[in-house]
Amino acid sequence: MDLIPRHRMPFQLPGPWPACAQGMLREGFPWLHTGHTGEGLLALPGPVLTSTWNGHAWTTLLEQVPLPLSPWGALESALAAQSLPWVGAATFELACDEANLPRKPLDPGHLGQHWTAVREALHLKDGKAELWSWTPDPPDPAAWRARLAPVCTLGRASLDLAPVWSEPGHRAAVERIQERILEGGFYVANLCVPFEGRLEGDPVTFALSAFRRARPPFGALLDLGSLRLLSLSMERLLARRGDRLWSQPIKGSAPLSGDPERDWAAAEALAADPKERAEHTMILDLVRNDLGRVARPGSVRVVRPMAVEPYPTVQHLVSTVEATARPGLGLADLLRAVLPGGSVTGAPKHAVCGHLAQAEAGPRGFYCGAIGWISPGGDLDLALPIRTAQIQGDRLTYWAGGGITRRSDPAREWAELHLKTRAITG
Repeated sequence: MDLIPRHRMPFQLPGPWPACAQGMLREGFPWLHTGHTGEGLLALPGPVLTSTWNGHAWTTLLEQVPLPLSPWGALESALAAQSLPWVGAATFELACDEANLPRKPLDPGHLGQHWTAVREALHLKDGKAELWSWTPDPPDPAAWRARLAPVCTLGRASLDLAPVWSEPGHRAAVERIQERILEGGFYVANLCVPFEGRLEGDPVTFALSAFRRARPPFGALLDLGSLRLLSLSMERLLARRGDRLWSQPIKGSAPLSGDPERDWAAAEALAADPKERAEHTMILDLVRNDLGRVARPGSVRVVRPMAVEPYPTVQHLVSTVEATARPGLGLADLLRAVLPGGSVTGAPKHAVCGHLAQAEAGPRGFYCGAIGWISPGGDLDLALPIRTAQIQGDRLTYWAGGGITRRSDPAREWAELHLKTRAITG
């Protein structure tokens, strides 16, 4: 996870992990969970920074005090003022505004970003627990033991999920994108569809079950006040360590059945598929261009192109793009260059976002924005919130999408949407 605390100490959990933390999760403590390795960070929240759409502009508050800056500028300012890491998320629409890209109209009160400064955290890795602190005082083990439960029984939760539009509607949307491609409007567009349903039971129970099943590389459960965000993402949007920058865009999907021979054949077919390779190449070029805007000249390179990576329910083509940050690069300029992510917009971004603002069923919200942590020194690890649910009361919205090219088969694209819901429905 590469966050560096001021204090760290071994800690004996009072009960099985993560069941013993359910009480804290229900109270809204932020949790980042790297499911495929079991690493996790359960944070003791501090000051909160939010940006909300007022109908004309974004209003940013730090502990209810207005900050007269753009959302990214306010976040950069808050980081500079406090020597604490921040955990949180930002929406697709806020990222579009910061990058001067078209987006869907928003109702007043729409939350655009929510970040929580972290004073202390419980860190888990390889089955070992530590208490971390970024304050002058070391963490208090007794206080943490009081927050955790020695025994906590998991409850039950279930979800009914359905797309908001039909397969014929999706076919029409795909075909209209293909018409625009033939007209020269853009090369590839990532068309997304919301699935909605009623969540029966406790959202924390549901999240724990989803983490066990999906084992996401970039999982998170965040309480954002007006909603809960459950991310099962496997895509790294942007990471920074010192002057090293990197992104790992995903484009191209194939089912994972659990049968080794079938899955090997599917992986071989995915790696050789002309449509998937063409789509991935276009997105890869876009990500290279985005990083190139904030990198030292000549430093952008693809170090691992189009590797097939398996996840519990699906296989993807994944590339790694690295770059060296230009001297003096600040957080706000970095985020404006890279967000929203190329793999969830298309190329070129401005033309595609203008079309999607008309074509999609509604604002994406935190889906396809950014989620993760940012350190006081500017290091960060942000995932692209795909495979992500937004939960308000008993209503859950989960988006799924796919890149549309001139080679796309609408029926296959529709099936891919449903394949991607398996991360949350099982």
